[in-house]
Formats: sequence, C-alpha cells, structure tokens
Amino acid sequence: SATSALTVRDRATVVADRLVLDHADGNGLLAEGTASVRMSEPEIGHTGRSAVHVAGRAEVTMLGGVLHDTSGFGLRVVDEAMAVADGTEITEAATAGIGVENRGDVAVVGVRITGGMVGVSLAGRHRPLLRDCEITGAARVGVLVEEDGSALMHRCTVRGGADAGLYLGARSTAYVMDCLVSEAPGIGIVVSAGAAPTVRSTTVLRTKKNALVVHEGGHGDFVDCTVGEAGYPAVYVGAVADPSFRRLHVQDTARGVALDPGANPEWIGCTSVNVAADDVPQSAVAVTPDAPDTAVVGAVPSRAGREGEPESLEDLLAQLNDLVGLGGVKQDVNRMVNVMRMVQQRRDAGLTPPPLGRHLVFAGNPGTGKTTVARLYGRILAALGVIESGHLVEADRAALVGEYVGHTAPRTQAVFRRAVGGVLFIDEAYALTPEGQGADFGREAIVTLVKLMEDHRDEVVVIVAGYTSDMERFTASNPGLASRFTRTLRFEDYSAEELVAIVRGQATGHEYTLGPRVDEALAELFDRMRATRRFGNGRSARQIFQEMTERQAQRVAAIADPHLDDLMTLLVDDLPEMK
Repeated sequence: SATSALTVRDRATVVADRLVLDHADGNGLLAEGTASVRMSEPEIGHTGRSAVHVAGRAEVTMLGGVLHDTSGFGLRVVDEAMAVADGTEITEAATAGIGVENRGDVAVVGVRITGGMVGVSLAGRHRPLLRDCEITGAARVGVLVEEDGSALMHRCTVRGGADAGLYLGARSTAYVMDCLVSEAPGIGIVVSAGAAPTVRSTTVLRTKKNALVVHEGGHGDFVDCTVGEAGYPAVYVGAVADPSFRRLHVQDTARGVALDPGANPEWIGCTSVNVAADDVPQSAVAVTPDAPDTAVVGAVPSRAGREGEPESLEDLLAQLNDLVGLGGVKQDVNRMVNVMRMVQQRRDAGLTPPPLGRHLVFAGNPGTGKTTVARLYGRILAALGVIESGHLVEADRAALVGEYVGHTAPRTQAVFRRAVGGVLFIDEAYALTPEGQGADFGREAIVTLVKLMEDHRDEVVVIVAGYTSDMERFTASNPGLASRFTRTLRFEDYSAEELVAIVRGQATGHEYTLGPRVDEALAELFDRMRATRRFGNGRSARQIFQEMTERQAQRVAAIADPHLDDLMTLLVDDLPEMK
C-alpha cells in the first residue's frame, strides 16, 4: 500500500514547527487512532493521496503553513477526527482542498484554497465552520455541502465553479452569513430538494448562469441578500419549493426572477434596480411612483437600500409579540431589551454601565417555543449591537461530549467557536450532569464552557434549555454556571385555545381555512392529548395540522370535480383520532 511520509497513531502527541514533508506516494501526514498533532507553518506537498489525512479520533491543529500539489485532498478529516486550520494556504489539491466525511469535524479560519475539482467538500452530521476563508478557482464546485450535511460559513469569499459556487445538497442545512459568491462559470448558489439553508447578508454577482437556484422541493430563508449580473434569470425557484426572500435586492441583470408554475416563494420587502422583475405574480408586484424604474416585490415596503440594512429592533420585537402565547417570556424579553437600551444610553453619556447578565436559562416542557424564541433573541441582540451577527448554533450533549479522555474539551471548543458573534443554544443541557454519575465527561464540557464564556463574554450569548426541575439541578452543579446564568425564562405549556391558534396560523399560512366547529373539536382534542405522555405542545399542534391536510387530501380525492372550497377547507372529519 502507499506509504505516508509521516504517520502518527495511537495516543502519540507531536508538536512540530516548520515541518516539511515532500514527495510521498501516500499521504504527507497521516494522523489516526487518538493521536494529537500541532503544527506551526508546515509545508506538505507532492503527495499521491492527501497532504494531511486525519482519521479515527485523532486531532490535528495547523497554524499557517502550506499544503500543495496533492493527488487527493489538501486536508481530509474522516471517522470522528477533528482538525483546526488557521491561516493555512491550500493549493492545487486535485480532489478537494478540504474534505470532511462521516463524523469528522473542522474549524477553518482565514484559510485560502485555490484550484482543485472542489474547494471544500462537507459531509456528515457536524456543522463545520468556515470563517474568513477565500475559495477560488475550483473546477466544479467552490463549496459542496453533501446530502444531509451541514456548514456554517461566515465572511467567506467563493469565486469560480463550473457547476456552482456554493452547492447545498439534498436535505442539507447551512448557515451562510456575510459571504460573497462571484465569477462562477455556473450557478452562484444551488439549493437542492429538501435543503433548508439560512442565508443572510450575502451577495451573489457575475455568474454565467443563475445567481440563485432553489430546486424542486427546496426551502430556505434569504435575508438582506443581493443578487445580480447573472447570465440567466438571477433567481429561479422550482416546483413545490417554498423559500422565503426578505429584503432581497436584484440588480443589473436582464431578467430578475423565473418561477416554476408550482413554486411557492415568499417575498417580503424585496427590490430590484436595472432589471425586469418578470414571472412574479402581478398581485405581488408594485412600482413605486417616485422611482418608476424600481419594482418592489411583496406587500411590505422595503427599508433596505441597495446593499440591504440590518433588521430593525421594532420588527423583531413585533415578530416576538406575534407569537402565540408566551406572555411571561415576551414580558421578560422586553424588560431585558429596555435594560440593554439603558446600558447603551449610559455608555453614550459617559456613565459606568451596570452589570448585564445576557446568558439565559429557558425552562419548560418540549414544544413550548424555546428554540424559536432563542433564534429571535439572538437577532434582537444583534439589532441592539450587543453581539455581532445573532446567528443561532444548536447543540446538545452528543455535540459537546467526547467518548474518551481529552476528547471533550476540543469538541466543546469547536462548537463554541461556531457560535462566536451569535447565540449558543444547548438543548437538554441537564444531560451534561446526569444524576447518579460522579465521573462523567459532561462535567468536563461544563468546565470548558464556563471558561469559554468568561474568555468571550462580549462575543457569545449562551442559552441552556430543558425541563424546569432538571435545569435547576444543572445550574446548581457548578458555581461558574450559577454565577453566569442568573435569569430564567419560564415557558408555560400552551392552553388548548393557544394550540388551536397555532393550527389556525398554520392553516392561514398554507392557504387553508377551518370549517364549522373545527375550533371546538380541536380544543377538545388538545385537552384529551394533554393527559398523554406523547403530548408535545406546539409540536403536537403542527403535527395535527399536517395530519389534517393528509386526511383532507384523501377525502377530496373521492370528489369527482372538487371546488376551490373543497381544496381549501379542513373539516371536523379531517381531525385525527386519539391514538
């Protein structure tokens, strides 16, 4: 078999400065088992496989250096391995500059990747971090997120890609913020079926084909993005796709938007300049009288300029207050907003600000809106200028805790790094302190987390969530937790009437109506469900709505020539039976 220039395995630890590995028929560096390697300014190249291959549960850190001219990957991370690259340059890796597979994970900051078939290829269950990276000249795809994969991209530039600059595979999730995709010989961003990215403040320009394509069955939230100078229609949305475009700006292109007849996008406050906003339903298009060359897509007037503006605090608080129920939570958040405003006013006046506790405990049963409020809370803090971006990184015990000594701290650090500038939301956080277990790696995760919260106290907000009694035990398990989590927001169970309102909101959003006596029947159903162990609050309400639409579809299928009312109305007969 091919021989690696340097192999580090088992529990070996290597620290190397200016390591040079050249001309190997296998990998340049192979780290496997539980090996640990830390390199400063390495130079590894001319390899028959990958420059650096990290496997098993090994961990590799590279600070600076160059990986070049490989027949495989520049950096390949597989199995349950972890790699950190900071300021490294990767050139002419034939397969991909960086490849992540299986349960591997990476944190890549300030890395430049040029050439190769693919710049970065990401597959697996983790959400690798790419921050301040530049990916140029990939032959096929700049950044490829494989099926069911995930990624967090922040302030990255992607240039090139005959297929796509950024390709998001089926059912993938990605958070893309403040990025630039340009000069793609193919499509700028491709969203495949079932993919649900969040793309914010990102620009896509100068593509030979479309700037953005959302394929059949694709989803996604696109906020404050700019697209233009495209060879094909700047935006194409396929059948059954339902992306949301908020303050999207389309500019300088012959054709703005093309929609499949079965597409169902949402347009809110979008604008276009120097473009015909064609194929958008006429009911959704208005032309401002003072700017006849500018089309405004959507019923909400846009306050976004040419490059888009941040979300306003007033809009975000309105979204919070529009949520069903959660009266106490809304009151608490509004109080905190007022305190943060006062802190900013005192700073502006040259006064010493009072201590401000931003980390929170969300206590309540599943399905009570904790994740939804956490996501809004992050965006509210960003609008206040308290944190940089407000993005949400979700984690649980499995994401933070390793399976052997020395594995937990790096894993927790990697998750925390992805949340810098936003909110780290740890669901079922009490699982980090399981009852009846004295020695547990979860406690190492807590110690690591407490230190990171202190080191980055102005950069990250941490929210821990779970059942009320369990969260009290969790915060009491470590003095550092108790001192940092001084405020608890209590999420009460939804009443039957509030659950009915959630179903009604789902129906309105999907163009259904509730027929006679459906409200009363739903309320009775939710009262009965509340006594069962499977009751999931808002989650149960959304599941009930989905079941109702499925049962209605079967009922309508038996009607020879259904009218519009038949297609839109949900009846008592469509309610599922108690299981």
